[in-house]
Amino acid sequence: MTSAELKAFIRDNCGDPAVGIASVVDFSPEEIRAMEELNRTMAAYTPLMSADMPVLNPAEFMDGARAVIMMGYNAFFGREHAQPGGPPRGEIVNAFVNQECIDYNAALNDKIIAFLAEHGFTGMLIFAGIPQKILAARSGLGRYGKNALIQAPGKGSWISLYAIFTDAPLEPDSPLDDACGDCECCRTACPTGALDVPYTCDISRCLTTQAMYNKEAIPRELRGKMGTCIAECSICLDACPKNKNLAVNTAVSNPDHLVYPDIVPLVNMTDEEFEKMFGGTFFEFLIMEKKYLQRNAAIALGNHGDPAHVPVLIQALETQADELVRGAAAWALGKIGTSEARSALAGALERDPSEAVRAELRLALDDIEKR
Repeated sequence: MTSAELKAFIRDNCGDPAVGIASVVDFSPEEIRAMEELNRTMAAYTPLMSADMPVLNPAEFMDGARAVIMMGYNAFFGREHAQPGGPPRGEIVNAFVNQECIDYNAALNDKIIAFLAEHGFTGMLIFAGIPQKILAARSGLGRYGKNALIQAPGKGSWISLYAIFTDAPLEPDSPLDDACGDCECCRTACPTGALDVPYTCDISRCLTTQAMYNKEAIPRELRGKMGTCIAECSICLDACPKNKNLAVNTAVSNPDHLVYPDIVPLVNMTDEEFEKMFGGTFFEFLIMEKKYLQRNAAIALGNHGDPAHVPVLIQALETQADELVRGAAAWALGKIGTSEARSALAGALERDPSEAVRAELRLALDDIEKR
């Protein structure tokens, strides 16, 4: 079996995804250092990562591995939700909340593994611990864009990456040349400066990192830049010219109430409501607890700035058990700054038992006084 035969099978039977073949040669010292630094940085935000997590070379993932098949499945489901109007909505990656999306991609991977088996070879899907973007760039599936995401020719960066290791003697593809040129649309669009160094993302300033992985209070200097981001920031993807006129994935449903949820009900959602919406999903695994989603939702309402949402935020300030949520609600009320918001903040300052929340309340009142 040749690489060309495998790619022809994938094209005809797997929805014509982006595909590339990577070698299993060791990572470069620069790549290893970058991955080690990423592990240390992410470990500061989430217990899901370890600062001393070892960096493995490709051959260590599978005995007898001779190649890595990199797949990039279409993850573009349209952007109609981004149009103004209606209640404020957040955004969560389809595969994080929709099991159908995971099952669909898994079925495609199974087809490839079965095709390898028919030709006497083993295929092994690797989910974790492998730097998929590095291998995707190595494989020629796509190239790094200036927003540090992989761009596949004709398919943009709205792709879900998967790595299938195999003992089949497939010929590796050549990496692609840079195609960003002088374009800086993503850097200009990024509200936090996370993309100021081309082809690199400062994840400490990335809104997705803050919303999904930060298990403490969101830094105050970033809150006002989050807009209505509650989980995923897609600003750089929407700004990229390579992501225009993409084919919409219609093979998988795109449940609006999960992918683009109404933010208002999230602020004071109950444990039962959280479990009903997100229980058993990858999103629940990553976000870990509903209080982090509530924190993000409160900040989003503050940025949205509609005085009609002040009662929702006051309810959170007065009834939510977690100080992280109360602190975010305090910030949001200060951001909106109505007389009703000010009165609620002043009252809570006298009653709230948490010094961390009282600090947020004082800062929120100061914000109102300065206007």
